Amino acid sequence: MNVERLLKDAAAAETREVTRESLPPLALPAARRRRPAGRWIVPVAAALTVIAVAAVTVALRGALRSPDVVGAHEGPPYFLATHRKGGVGVFDSWTGRMIADIGPRAGHYSALAVSGDRRTAFLADESGPCRTRIEKVGLRRDGTVASRTTLPGGFDTRVDEMAATADGGRVALVFNNLTGCRGDDVAVVDSPSGAHRGWRLPPPSASSLEYAQSPAWGADGRTLFFVTNAPESPQGEYNGIVLRELDTRRADADLAHARAVLRSVADLSSFRPSPDGRTVTAIEEKTYVGGTFDSVAIVELPLSRGDTSRTAPVRELDRMTARQIAPAAPVDFRTSLDATGRHLLVSSRHDRAVFRMDDGRFHRLPDMHRSDLGLIAW
Repeated sequence: MNVERLLKDAAAAETREVTRESLPPLALPAARRRRPAGRWIVPVAAALTVIAVAAVTVALRGALRSPDVVGAHEGPPYFLATHRKGGVGVFDSWTGRMIADIGPRAGHYSALAVSGDRRTAFLADESGPCRTRIEKVGLRRDGTVASRTTLPGGFDTRVDEMAATADGGRVALVFNNLTGCRGDDVAVVDSPSGAHRGWRLPPPSASSLEYAQSPAWGADGRTLFFVTNAPESPQGEYNGIVLRELDTRRADADLAHARAVLRSVADLSSFRPSPDGRTVTAIEEKTYVGGTFDSVAIVELPLSRGDTSRTAPVRELDRMTARQIAPAAPVDFRTSLDATGRHLLVSSRHDRAVFRMDDGRFHRLPDMHRSDLGLIAW
């Protein structure tokens, strides 16, 4: 942007609009003696200068606001992230400044989730081997902590992932039972009371579900979406993933018969169903051989309640490449979408940096210089 050219053009345009004919006639007071020639040139010139300066100021208000600049008010005002001390930090999502530090009451936080209205956070406090309790944290608009409570009861297993409803009334948990723990594979907890309902995957077989991951709530706060493996082909080939929906209010609902709504072979995560339930926004990550970072994109896919034998088409909305974040090394990245699916956060622990992308616009958080951030939610 050539600021000097903008100043000249704006000043010239406004000056041309002020002509001799457009100026009101001067009402000169009666004088006892003849005024010197040129006495009124200075006031008129001053008036023209004031008009030109005002015009330039107005022009610059719009011209100097580049369309690539994202205001601090856009998107979630803060995000949460685990750190090496076992706690969770609340950080300004535009600058990276720490707003609050939430220390665990027992062990360390292994998973976290934030409600869509950003007023409630849920933290999985792992107090020992195969022992987890859920903590509910009330957040103010500025990200400071308003309240902390531990929900009644607990789980004799490890929490891998969490997802909160838009109003924070319910939280879904996905457990990791591969480390010797035993219990449910998925559970939904009522946040006021701590009452919960759990589901288990069927016994392993050639056509059974091997895992459940990436929980996400529908707009109704009742439908829970989750990802499972797609059944292998007769030749044992990888067939991608299947996104399923579970009606958590139905008494006979189970994971094995949850309806498939999408199949894909892309590397997708952080699913965000649209309010009307017709599409889902997700993160698609692409890596080189060896796992080094190539790019991360926000994509949209249609949901189908009918035939899911074919893979869903992927429509790219925005993309962030390794070149954009250079010289950051393309290793050890964490990504997360906000509740709307429009705002992407990327954390590079190796380079102690956090980047965000909003509707295609790119920004690095200037005050973020930590190498210990882990899981992210916003």
